[in-house]
Amino acid sequence: MRILCIGDSNTWGYNPVNGQRHENRWTKMLSKMMPENDIIEEGLNGRTILSIDPIFPERQGIASLKMLLMSHKPVDLVIIMLGTNELKNIFPCNAEYIADGIRQFIDIIKNPDMWQRFSVPEILIISPVLVREELITNGDVFGDMDERSVTESKKLAKVIAEVCKESSVEFMNAAQYAVASVVDNIHMDEDNHKKLAEAILRKVKTIKL
Repeated sequence: MRILCIGDSNTWGYNPVNGQRHENRWTKMLSKMMPENDIIEEGLNGRTILSIDPIFPERQGIASLKMLLMSHKPVDLVIIMLGTNELKNIFPCNAEYIADGIRQFIDIIKNPDMWQRFSVPEILIISPVLVREELITNGDVFGDMDERSVTESKKLAKVIAEVCKESSVEFMNAAQYAVASVVDNIHMDEDNHKKLAEAILRKVKTIKL
């Protein structure tokens, strides 16, 4: 089975302590837990869903989605965990806008023309871990987020779950299993990567592939 994991820095494995890459990030752990399967890592720091960063426009997720799908096919399952970067002050996005972006991702992945002679993969959408409330008082070390970011972060799971139900795709809420580090209030430490990997494994086992 081939599982394509598309996400941002919490999929890439950003270490909030030193800015390096976690060796034991959730995708790597999932690979060890499912050694008979191909776990394909496509994490990118700063990746958005629809929003265009004026400094790094190549981080816009939807612009590269078709390329990623075509590069890695055949794929049995696509896992998407995005939405945190849209919470930055530079992007005036609310949770509903982020969820609409997820809907557009789903429509692209479900298009059979993307896959030609291969089967359309199953889809698992994961709403991201919450940015911590401490960000409001302690600040964001990156200077990118504020109280609005925290508020909209809390709304994401509900609106993304609704989109997944409407689109008949699988959903899980990462915030039920893992939390962001107190170091920067955004990124997970290795212990929480492990908790998330274990939860994803349980979820994947329930999906008929």
